[in-house]
Amino acid sequence: MRGLTDKVAIVTGAASGIGKAIAGRLGEEGCKTVILDLNKEGAEATAADIQAAGGTAFAYETDITDRDSVSASVDQAEKDAGPIGILVNNAGWDIPMGFLETDREFWDKVIGINLYGPLNMHHVVLPKMIENGGGRVVNISSDAGRVGSSGEAVYSACK
Repeated sequence: MRGLTDKVAIVTGAASGIGKAIAGRLGEEGCKTVILDLNKEGAEATAADIQAAGGTAFAYETDITDRDSVSASVDQAEKDAGPIGILVNNAGWDIPMGFLETDREFWDKVIGINLYGPLNMHHVVLPKMIENGGGRVVNISSDAGRVGSSGEAVYSACK
């Protein structure tokens, strides 16, 4: 990765796991890294790790299933870090189980995080990128969306 110094990069779901690793790597490459996660403490810990390594990072408690929460966090991120140049839609969630064991509440949560979350992020961030002359979007998906996955019917549909 080259040419990322001072680019503002948003990473959803970066309080842990793959998102944390992505945020850390972007921080190493010189990005001003913005962590959006429902887990405030985890997001702050990721930001602190990036800062301890000499990078610039910001953490915002954000519910990506709620467009107003996304909008507020992205607006604040632009005030704090500058124009958004990179969006990494990483956040995801599921609990594998047989479809007939699931219910509407479970479906709503899986669909909210894995489908509406990225849609909300795109809808809020893309107009800002266009206004600023462009940007890059990375959507993290799953092979479950291509071939299905046993015990993950709703998740697979979202991905």
